[in-house]
Amino acid sequence: MAGSNVLRSNSSGAGNTALGLNALKFKTAGGDNTALGADAQQFNTAGGNMLEKNTTGIQNTAVGSGALQSTTTAGGNTAIGSFALQNNNTGGANTAVGDGALEQNTTGGSNTAVGGAALLRNTSGSAITASGAFALQNNNTDSGNSGG
Repeated sequence: MAGSNVLRSNSSGAGNTALGLNALKFKTAGGDNTALGADAQQFNTAGGNMLEKNTTGIQNTAVGSGALQSTTTAGGNTAIGSFALQNNNTGGANTAVGDGALEQNTTGGSNTAVGGAALLRNTSGSAITASGAFALQNNNTDSGNSGG
């Protein structure tokens, strides 16, 4: 743990690693999360105020400013790059590598986006593979696509 407000609200989560301003700031329970970078997994929490975005996400890895910032109950996500999977709520088993990769994803799962802004606008599409900068950036809800 290093940085201002890191794991500030943690009460029972174990095995968490946080580095950077507000990393895992509101995390209260759930473990085995890794957050590196300003605001990484900032709202990953358990319980509390219904207005808070997140609950019990586990086994998530976030590296970069705003990566996995809004994750809730989702698990098994990897986000590397600024704003990668930033708006993800409940989508699990996603891999996003690159600035803005899968940035607007909220519920889509089992997606792989490699490249800046790859699958940028995907919100609920699942089982999609996008490789390369801007690959399938306008895909929104379609599932099972691949592009590069």
